[in-house]
Amino acid sequence: MENFIEEILDYTLPKQRSEYGGYVFPRSFIADVLASVIENYKIRLLKNNLNPALYGAPAPDIVKYICGYHYAHTARMSKEQRIALTANEGYRNRLVRDVTDSLFILENVKTSAIRIVNEYNPVYCRFNMLLDYLLAIGIKNNRRDKPHTVMAVMKLFESAFLKLKGITTLFADGLEKEAIIVWRSLHELECVISVLCKYNDSVIKEFETFDRFSKDREDMDEQTKAEYDERIAKFGVNVKNNNEVDHFENYGWLGAIEGLELTKWNLNFRYLEDLAGLSEKYKEYQVACDASHMNAKILKWDKQRVLDFVVKRCFNSLLFILNNYSKFLEKCGFTPDHKAIGKMIGDLKGIIDIFLP
Repeated sequence: MENFIEEILDYTLPKQRSEYGGYVFPRSFIADVLASVIENYKIRLLKNNLNPALYGAPAPDIVKYICGYHYAHTARMSKEQRIALTANEGYRNRLVRDVTDSLFILENVKTSAIRIVNEYNPVYCRFNMLLDYLLAIGIKNNRRDKPHTVMAVMKLFESAFLKLKGITTLFADGLEKEAIIVWRSLHELECVISVLCKYNDSVIKEFETFDRFSKDREDMDEQTKAEYDERIAKFGVNVKNNNEVDHFENYGWLGAIEGLELTKWNLNFRYLEDLAGLSEKYKEYQVACDASHMNAKILKWDKQRVLDFVVKRCFNSLLFILNNYSKFLEKCGFTPDHKAIGKMIGDLKGIIDIFLP
């Protein structure tokens, strides 16, 4: 048993330390708690007439539970307080009990949505392999010596790829309708990225700093107040109309684009979508808007058709964002491996065509 636990800790603790930002989990403490949890979990299963051979949990997962609970209890403590707590018998017993309860309920009694895709399905895997590769490129090129506007757009690309990872997690959990709602947000982001990549740095700067007009008026400095009043008057926005003010705060940065005739009537998402060259997606966007409102109609949506919709919308958005990403990277002096990316896209499209024809 002792050698088994040591091997498990060799495998899991370095990953857990990385997962929690370098937090050090005391090895001997985790080993003692793991041995106790395994023993108590087995007893709990037998008491409930469950065969441990059929309902046992993987030991690395048990370590993850232990580390998660221990981190939650001690992250805000000093080093001395942590050491004292790990030596406290009452705390050890509580940790064993809490982890055992979590294992029993979350691993055996859990109720979840019916899944068509899970985390082992190649649709999920291929999406995430490509997204992780693209995110790694961004991390590699995330250098402080780059212009501020470049880093601002890189951050938007990172947000888009992470949002896509979130969508895949949702549909792999059987939450396809919720995934559609997040795709709606992704579509808005791809429109912003497209527009920013089309124009000069002044537009990027305006987008990044336009939140200065979202503050309460009393929190603005005098210069910002004067700018706010000037912009509001220029666009013809009625400050007493919350909808018009909201549109100004969301889309007023488009005023930095030279040559546009902007008024309050085109400060809206539809106009942004046109500028991005994505107006053909508006009907799909409306479907996603429907999903964000609770009504009887969406409760009757067919699960398979919803999955088909969200996976294919995500694939199309990924292609569009990736096209902008490649051009942006090359503009910044970095040429991505198009052959490797092309193969991953082909693999992903291939499995989508097979699984969701």
